This record gives sequence, structure tokens and C-alpha cells, in this order.
Amino acid sequence: MNANKIILLAAIGLILLAIYNYKPQAVSITIGQTAKPFSIELIDGSQWRLEGYKGAPVVLFFWAEWCPCSHNSMPFMEQAYKEYRDKGVKFLGVGIQDTESELKKFIQQEKPSFSMAFDLKSRVADLYGIVTTPTTIFITKDGKIGGKYVGQIKTYQTLSEPLNKLL
Repeated sequence: MNANKIILLAAIGLILLAIYNYKPQAVSITIGQTAKPFSIELIDGSQWRLEGYKGAPVVLFFWAEWCPCSHNSMPFMEQAYKEYRDKGVKFLGVGIQDTESELKKFIQQEKPSFSMAFDLKSRVADLYGIVTTPTTIFITKDGKIGGKYVGQIKTYQTLSEPLNKLL
């Protein structure tokens, strides 16, 4: 009888663990679909709302401190920001898949000039189906998904070509 109780308790424990760790499968986004609205707190404490940038192209850059490809992509992202900000393109870097202290290390090392936020609960990342870093989402002036790039940005053209299409 004790063995049955142990098996039952183990089974209940496994079920509870599975429920606790359940995460819905990531949604996928498609080119041309309407970008999903969200708001997120920036590292300076202000709010960044996608709806606040209607009429402007937007670049969402999802990154992680532990990810070398995110670090290697930052110089190109910074260059694109400096070239396209005066053309009305809005940039938002979103730190994911890490602790706040680790994400702050990334900011201290890379010193980005554009807006940065930490998505500690992956709320925005899940909304856009982000499963790996870095991932870059390009949103058109009319609020549609204009492009998506998954992986390390190895050349400036990786950003400039889709950005020129957004203008």
C-alpha cells in the first residue's frame, strides 16, 4: 500500500510540475499582418507604446546578454539607428531570456543610443513569437509586419535593405 501512495504522489507531483511549466506554443507572425499592440516599460521608467508610433516605421530588436550574436549585432543596429532616426524610424531594443541584472550588463557593455526595455516575463516576445535571439522585426508605417530577421546581423545591408523598404 505504501508503494501505491508513493506512485500516486509522484504522479501528482509530475502533473503539477507540468502545469507549472506549461507555456503555450509560440505564435508565428506573418509578413503583412497587423503588428500586435503592446506597451512596455523602458529602462528609464517611461512607457513605450507601439500605438504611439502610428505613421512611423518601427524596428523591434529582441536580444539577450548571454547571446554572442546579440552582442555582435549591436554595432550594426546602432549604425542603423543613427542613420535612420532622422528619417522617422523608431527603434526599440527588447532584452529577453535573462535576469534584469544580466540584461543591465548588456546595456553597460553595448551602450545603445536607442530606447531599451526588459521583457522579463516574455510578454512582448511571446506576442511576436520570438523564440531565439537576436530577432529583428520590421513594422511598416501603417502598422503591418514588413519583415523579420532571425539571427546575427553580420552586415549593415541586413538592416538597410528592409529599412529602405519601410520608408
